[in-house]
Amino acid sequence: MCNVKRNIGEKIKSARLQQNLTREVVCNDESEITIRQLARIESGESLPTLPKLRFLAKKLNISISYLIDDNSLENPKEYSVLKNKIIKQTIYNNNNRIEIINSYFDQIYEKFYDILSEEEQLVIDIMHATVNILSFDNIQFASGILKEYFGQTLLKKELAEIDFLLIHLYFVYILEKDVLLEETKTILEVVNKLIDNSNFSNNYHAYLTIQVQISALCILGELNEYKLYKFLLDTIKIVSKENQEFQKLPIIQMMEAKYFLFHENNIEKAKEAYEKSAQTALLLGDDFLKDSILSEFNQDLIKLGY
Repeated sequence: MCNVKRNIGEKIKSARLQQNLTREVVCNDESEITIRQLARIESGESLPTLPKLRFLAKKLNISISYLIDDNSLENPKEYSVLKNKIIKQTIYNNNNRIEIINSYFDQIYEKFYDILSEEEQLVIDIMHATVNILSFDNIQFASGILKEYFGQTLLKKELAEIDFLLIHLYFVYILEKDVLLEETKTILEVVNKLIDNSNFSNNYHAYLTIQVQISALCILGELNEYKLYKFLLDTIKIVSKENQEFQKLPIIQMMEAKYFLFHENNIEKAKEAYEKSAQTALLLGDDFLKDSILSEFNQDLIKLGY
């Protein structure tokens, strides 16, 4: 693996220098790759992902086959399975689920982390930081990640997997820090970016897209931004239907119930939607989620003084 990283780095650096290009020129606005990332790749410290290799090959007018065989950069199958389980594992403050998801992280760090590309390592670190906040209210790890990488996501028009994960981390981070009002401008910018990247059909990241957009609904509800809330909610429904992705359907229905309750102040309509949400969770075999939804309905009624 060290030889692969070193060989790729040397070829990229050689091609850049032959064309008298600085790293700043190659990286442009740093939306695809940062100057620091390019320096680490050229020095052989970091293995680039395929998207970054394709970007650099195009920028340097060289073929990607000259740099490396695509297959040699594919992630191990077992790693991909574990990563997908982490993405799709819901927590809901359930200690057993927290233990399960942490066991997946332990396996990845023990078996695969050192052979992953730098960007794929960052993906794991982002997910781990998110779980640390959701499970233990620990924001220390998240703070450093967001400070270094979130700005790059804000520059992008087209979001990749890592950007959705960074946005999810950002949302849970600002909720935990209780800084929503201070972050309102950035929040609205990010939400609109999520809407623009919904890609209603054939979305490879459909589950992740829905998960992050649900987090955005939580934020918008806290800010009383219900016009955008409703638009995003309708967008989520379309993404879910077009991609036949229904694992998050109970939560989507619960978020609609919250809209009826907090914006329309229609308790009967909200009650019906909450109960429908709980029933859907039961049909999906998630008794814990069903109970959590009904409990949240009672808590929401208390918030409104009922």
